Amino acid sequence: MIRRDSAAAALLSLLLASSTTAQTIGTVVAPRLPGGAPALVVPGAPVLGGGLAAPTLAPLSLTPTLAAAAATPIPVRSIVPVALTPAAAAPTAAQALGNAKALTANLAAASAQGKDEAPALSAAFDGRTPAASVSEGVPSAPDNFILEARRRFSALKSAEDSAARAVLPEGTIPTDEDMHGRMDRIPSTNPERMKFMVELFKLGGATDADIVLQDAGRGRNNVIVTKKGKTDRVIVVGAHYDKVHEGLGKIDNGTGSTMVANLYQALHGVETDATIVFIAFAREEEGLIGAQTYMRSLDKAKRAKIDAMINLDTLAVDGTFSWKNNSTRAVLDRLQQVSRESGHALKEDYLNGGDADSSVFRSAGIPAVTLYGASQDVIFDIIHSENDNMSSFSLAHYKNAYLLALEAIKSLDRNPLGPVGRRDI
Repeated sequence: MIRRDSAAAALLSLLLASSTTAQTIGTVVAPRLPGGAPALVVPGAPVLGGGLAAPTLAPLSLTPTLAAAAATPIPVRSIVPVALTPAAAAPTAAQALGNAKALTANLAAASAQGKDEAPALSAAFDGRTPAASVSEGVPSAPDNFILEARRRFSALKSAEDSAARAVLPEGTIPTDEDMHGRMDRIPSTNPERMKFMVELFKLGGATDADIVLQDAGRGRNNVIVTKKGKTDRVIVVGAHYDKVHEGLGKIDNGTGSTMVANLYQALHGVETDATIVFIAFAREEEGLIGAQTYMRSLDKAKRAKIDAMINLDTLAVDGTFSWKNNSTRAVLDRLQQVSRESGHALKEDYLNGGDADSSVFRSAGIPAVTLYGASQDVIFDIIHSENDNMSSFSLAHYKNAYLLALEAIKSLDRNPLGPVGRRDI
C-alpha cells in the first residue's frame, strides 16, 4: 500500500537510486578480519533450478581459528595452502547436518519474533556482530555475506517444498504451516522478493512456461501467471510484492503477494469458465508503476474482456476489510454477498491516506476492489515502519481473507459481474 504523503520521499529515493550502480546480491564478499586477514570465503556451488545455488557447508568450528589468525596478519597467498590442524578438521556429515538444523531453527525463531536474523548468521559464519539489518539498497560486505547465506538456506527449503508439491493433488489449499512458512520466508529486498514470487507460483503448480516476467523498469518485473478458462472473459487477482526501505514488509505487502500465489495453487487445476490472471506487481510503493505498466500493455479490446479485479494489500493484522472509498460498488456488494453465504468475516470500511493498485484498473474503467486487513486504528503504525514484521501477522485473519477471496473468485467465475456504468466504477 502506498501512502499519499510519501510521494515526495518516493521521488527522492528514485533520484538517489538512479545515481547508484546496482550490485549483484549473489556474489559472496569476504569481510576482512582485524589485522587485514580475509575471513572465510564460501566457494561457489552447483546451481539449482530457479537460479539459486546449493549451499556449500563450511566447517562452523573454524571461527576460533579465524579469530586467532586475526591477531597476526597473514598475506593472502599464504592462506590457501595452509593445512587444517586436527582440532580444526571438518565436522562429520551428522555434525554438519545438526549445525545446519540448529541454525535454521534459530533463524525461524528470530523471524517469528520479528527480530533481525543477521546476528545468528553472523555468529555461525564469521563470529562477528553485523552493524544493521539489510533492506533495499546496496549492502555492505558483511551484509552481502549474510544475504547469500540466507538465500542458500532458502534454496534448500524451496527444494524440499518442490519435492512435496509433486504429490499434491490439483486444487490443494495450502496448509496453515505452508501459509505461515511462506510469509516467514519472504525476503526483505525487492530483487529477492521477485525471485521468491516465481518460486511460490512454481510451488503452486506453475511451470517455467506459465510464468511471464513483465519489465516494469529499474530491473523490476511484474510476475504474471495465467490460468486458462473455457472463455476469454478475465478475472484479475493481484497484489504488489515490493516493500519500502523501513521494516521487513511482511504485512505490506508480503501478506497480499503470498496470498496471490496461494490462491493460484488452489485454482490452477480447477476448471473455470473465466480465464484468471494472477499478478504480483512491482514498484507499487513508487507510485503504482507495476500496475500501470500492465495496463499499458493491454489494448482496448483486452481491457474490455476484464470482468473484475481483486487487489490484496496489507492483510492479516486485526480483521478483513473492503476499501469502501476506493472500490467499485458492484464488487463491494458481491463481496458482502460472498461473506454472508460463506461465513468468512468481512467489514466494509473507509480508509483515508493511501492508495492501491486497484485504482489503476478503476481509472481504466474496470470494476475493482481492494481487500486489506489492518484497521484505521493500527494500519499507519505498522506499514512503512519497523513494526512491519511477523509480530504484527495473524494467521487466523490471513486464512479468513484467503478463504473469502477464494470464494469471491469462484462467485465471479460462476456469475459474471456484467456491465457496470462508468460513473459507478
